[in-house]
Amino acid sequence: MTKEKDTVTEATEELTESLREANRVIADSLVAAQERNWKFAQSVMDHEVELFKSHTEGTRALMEKLVGETEKGPALFQTVADSAIAAQERNVQFVQGFVENGTEVLRSHIEGTRSLMQTLIDQSRKQREAFGVLARDTWDAYSGFFPSPFRYYERAMETVESMTSHGVETAQKMVHQERPMAHAAKK
Repeated sequence: MTKEKDTVTEATEELTESLREANRVIADSLVAAQERNWKFAQSVMDHEVELFKSHTEGTRALMEKLVGETEKGPALFQTVADSAIAAQERNVQFVQGFVENGTEVLRSHIEGTRSLMQTLIDQSRKQREAFGVLARDTWDAYSGFFPSPFRYYERAMETVESMTSHGVETAQKMVHQERPMAHAAKK
C-alpha cells in the first residue's frame, strides 16, 4: 500500500507540476505577445510622428517658396510637384515600414504560438501519463481494499462449510457405527 501511495503521490505531484508549467508557458507567451504588440504600436507611432514632421517641414518649405515665387509660373509648378513627390515618397516609406514591421510581428506571433502549442502538447502528454498512473494506482488501491471484507466473509464461509462437512462426516460415521451395534444387539 505504501508503494501505491508513493506512486500516487508522485503522479499527483507530476500532474500538478505539469499544470503549473503549462500555465507558466501560457502566461509567458501572452506577455511576450503583448510586448511584441506594444513594440509594434510604438514603432508605428514613432514613424507616424516622423512622417507628420516631415510633411509639416515640406509644407512649410513649399509655402515659403510659394510666397517668394508668386510671379514664376513654371518654377512654382515644379516646386509644388517636387513637394508632392517628396510627400508621396515619405508615405510609401511609411507604409513599407508598417508592412515590414507588421509582418515581423506576425512571424514572431506565429513562432510564439507554435512554441506554445508544442509546450502545451508536451504538458498534455505528461498530464495524461500522470493521470493514468494516478487512476491506475488509485484503482489498484481500491480494488485491493474493497474485496478484503468479501475475502474475510468467503474464508468464514469456507470454515463453516468445512466444519459442517466435518460434522456431517462425523455424524455419518457415528450412524454407521451404531447400525452394526444395533444389528448385533438384535441378534
